[in-house]
Amino acid sequence: MRTILLRLVHYLIALGEFLRYLVLFAPSQAFVFARKSAQTPLSIQSDSKSLKKLPSHVGLLVAEDDFSFKDLANMIVWSVSLGISYLTIYDINGEIKRNSLLLQRNIDESKEHVMGHDSSHYDIQLFSSSHPLVHRSTGTSKSRHCCVHLLCVEDGQRKIVNMSRHLSDLVCRGSYSLQDIQPCNVDSFFQESMQFPDPELCVKFGNVDSLLGYLPWQVRLTEFISLPSHKGISYKSFLSSIVQFGNTAQRFGK
Repeated sequence: MRTILLRLVHYLIALGEFLRYLVLFAPSQAFVFARKSAQTPLSIQSDSKSLKKLPSHVGLLVAEDDFSFKDLANMIVWSVSLGISYLTIYDINGEIKRNSLLLQRNIDESKEHVMGHDSSHYDIQLFSSSHPLVHRSTGTSKSRHCCVHLLCVEDGQRKIVNMSRHLSDLVCRGSYSLQDIQPCNVDSFFQESMQFPDPELCVKFGNVDSLLGYLPWQVRLTEFISLPSHKGISYKSFLSSIVQFGNTAQRFGK
């Protein structure tokens, strides 16, 4: 009897995940066709104005073995069109970071496809933790800017280790006291080193129930939303994550 009940629970969970996949990740072809003409900068900006809340920094955590640079590029272009200023794209082994030039080419192609003649008004720059990978300012003073930070596991846990060593050195040299090491000060150190605000939303792709070392210090207040895969993701699925974030009541421990 117990085995039957466990199997029933398993089947119900699997059915729920399948229905969730159909609703969020595999919209009907009719809906896709209807939205094709709407995926323009003006229509995406209109979607942005209807949102209850728009995160300034969104993380994309790819917990999958294979990567679609075309789909990653599409999400970057949709994000800057919505008005999101910062993105972090994370995979544990740094495969995306090592293929930054391929990602940049796909971003350029996606900009042309989605934005057309307006593509020059959108400035998207890729960075790594140590130095800019691609630094091109092609826009004007009226352009929308988006900074994309490519991360791997070295930028997560190792960042905390390096920060601890740095603070220890400051204390040993007498330029910092133990009483000065407070969470707010540590936050400032991390943000100065990352040059990014903490992520407000992180979309995790894949069936792995783990953050895989993604920014362990900076995600205390981050809202996490999971999707089955980034491959083949539609604008509707990506936008639904932003909408879900806006509808979430964040109590911050209250």
